[in-house]
Amino acid sequence: MPSGSQPAPIPCPICGAGDVNAVAAQPEDYEYRVRTDQAYGILACRACTSEFLAPRPAEAVLPSFYPRDYHAYNEDHGTIVGALVAMRGRKRAEELGRYGLGGQPTRIFDVGTGDCRHFEDMARHGAFEFAGVEINPDMVKSAREKGFAVEPGSLEALDITPYEGRFDVVTMYHVLEHVVSPAEVLARAFSLLRPGGMLCGQLPCVDSFDRAVFGRYWGGYHFPRHLQMFSSHGLATALERAGFGKVRVASALHLQAALSLQNLLVGGLGWRPGMTYGKTPAYPLLLLTAAPFCMLEFVVGRGGIMNFWVEKPA
Repeated sequence: MPSGSQPAPIPCPICGAGDVNAVAAQPEDYEYRVRTDQAYGILACRACTSEFLAPRPAEAVLPSFYPRDYHAYNEDHGTIVGALVAMRGRKRAEELGRYGLGGQPTRIFDVGTGDCRHFEDMARHGAFEFAGVEINPDMVKSAREKGFAVEPGSLEALDITPYEGRFDVVTMYHVLEHVVSPAEVLARAFSLLRPGGMLCGQLPCVDSFDRAVFGRYWGGYHFPRHLQMFSSHGLATALERAGFGKVRVASALHLQAALSLQNLLVGGLGWRPGMTYGKTPAYPLLLLTAAPFCMLEFVVGRGGIMNFWVEKPA
């Protein structure tokens, strides 16, 4: 590079704009204490108001961001969370079951299946055919042992030719924030769907009361595993750019502020309790403490988690 020249700006991975500014230096992992070889910062996009990790990590290093006791790979449901998860499975089955054609089972492709425990939850309440992709080989092995057709690797690297146009629904719950190229993931989801099929999912929302109140301790940063933190406008923009129609983005009723509160206690106040699957022993109490705040966020449409639903044009 010639002397005095500046490095090329990193475009926003969500909307493609190049007008970005620094938000924070090296963030921290308050849940699992993962240390990265590369130093990262957080940039904010002035165009879509989303934020993202920079420099962009290579896909090959992503598995190192996830410790063996990562919560999504372990049965960590206590009484309160277990009841909420059961309710969620029933609700999703009712919503997605309507997309089957001609009385046939609803065909669902899930991005980031884990061990498919959520497939089992949904199957109790409807008729479905499930498939998906998962980056963790241990989870793929567990899913296949349960009889589910799960491919190893990422959606970006998967040969989707055999799957194109086959599915009524593509789901990606807490996935888009984890991938190197969200635009590529959305484009491939579009190809997987039949005309009129639906893509739906859930992810953190950076323009939330939760983020405004807790700042660097916001649970939605989840460093280093969240590579981008979408705003509601940024998410809608990305979905429209991918070709989807009937875009709906809305706050979800969720208790993520409990994680933000835990991060504040651990990172800001120096609390060092024993952690199990990234949670302190007091986490059930934190859930109850955060519930009124999370309800307020949801009612006014500024929750820390948002849902989205879009359709592939018929």
